Parts: sequence; C-alpha cells; structure tokens
Amino acid sequence: MKNIAVFGGTFNPFHNGHKRLISEASKAIHFDRIIIIPSKIPPHKEAEFLASEPDRIRMIDMSIADNNISCEDICISDIELKREGKSYTIDTLKELKKQYPNHEYRLYFIMGSDMLLCFKEWYKFREILSICTLVCLSRCDRDTSELELYADELSKLGGEVIIVPSEPLEISSTEIRKAIDKKDFEKLTCYLDEKVVKYILERNLYID
Repeated sequence: MKNIAVFGGTFNPFHNGHKRLISEASKAIHFDRIIIIPSKIPPHKEAEFLASEPDRIRMIDMSIADNNISCEDICISDIELKREGKSYTIDTLKELKKQYPNHEYRLYFIMGSDMLLCFKEWYKFREILSICTLVCLSRCDRDTSELELYADELSKLGGEVIIVPSEPLEISSTEIRKAIDKKDFEKLTCYLDEKVVKYILERNLYID
C-alpha cells in the first residue's frame, strides 16, 4: 500500500513555513507522493490580496523545485482551482479517493496545529476523518500536549491523528505581504525562496 499526502491551502504566497510542514511530516512518515493543492476560495478565512491562480502555482513550483524534501514525488494539483465555489476539503478528498482507491493507497492530510484545533468546525469533518489520516505538526511541548488531547477526542469519533513534533517556524502570509509593501527585502528572503521573492517583485504582486 502506498502513502499519499495531501497539503492544501491558499498559499498566498507559498512560504518557508509551508515547506517546513511538508519536510517535517515526510521525515516522520514515508510518503510515496505529496500533492500540494492551492485553494480557489478558502472556506475558513477571507482571502485578501489574492494573487492569481497561475501566479500562486508558479510560486509553489519555484519553492519546491530543489526538492530537498524526503519525498521524490511532489506535485501540484489544480483540482480545487477548477471547481466552482468554495474549496471544501471533503470534496477534494472524495475526488482523490476515486483516483487512489483504499485497497492500494492510504490518504494523509497534512496540517498545522492551528488548523487541527479548529478541525471540528470544518465542513463535514467526521466524513474527512473516515477518508484520511490527519498529520499535524506541533510547534512546542505545550502545544503538543494540547494537540494530543484534541487528537484523542477525534480518535473517539473514529478518526486517526498523528502528531509530529517540530521546531517552531512562525510565518504569516499577512506579514509577508506587509514586508513586500515596505520592500523589506531582508525579511522577505527569510520567509520566502529567493526565486519567489524575485518573481513577486518582478510582477508587482501584493503591492497595495
């Protein structure tokens, strides 16, 4: 059986924090494939200053081009970009389940700790638990304890959650866009791949 990991988000833009999540998860669990899925209209938050779909895909592609993550097969899917309306995780997982049947593949969904702690608010969260295993990256020891309690609650509902301890790397897409507007290049290269910084500046993305 092969392990397929799904990592979704607005990725506006895709930054080093996103890459860290994938890297740490793939160290803990062997993934045969990681599918990165940018959302069209995120259901959980307002998408301010949203870059175009081709721009967001291009920035993801540049960020993962060096492929220094311990998974040889990393791809980007436009499955949610082609769908009308909000990007609900359950709809995406159902489509992927058709492509990767249960008897051949096991689906994982990678997320940060903030996403897990509000998971019961997700649309059809129980059905999500029936389709995939959640892989959550914790950011500190105290964080891990809270997440494990929450994971235990979800397990009682029939779900499976794997908590992966990780070094904290707090990066906010909003802060990145502020740094772009202020042309704070030193901060940007800490947050983003240098190729992405160059791309953003050349195309004047996120400039108010």
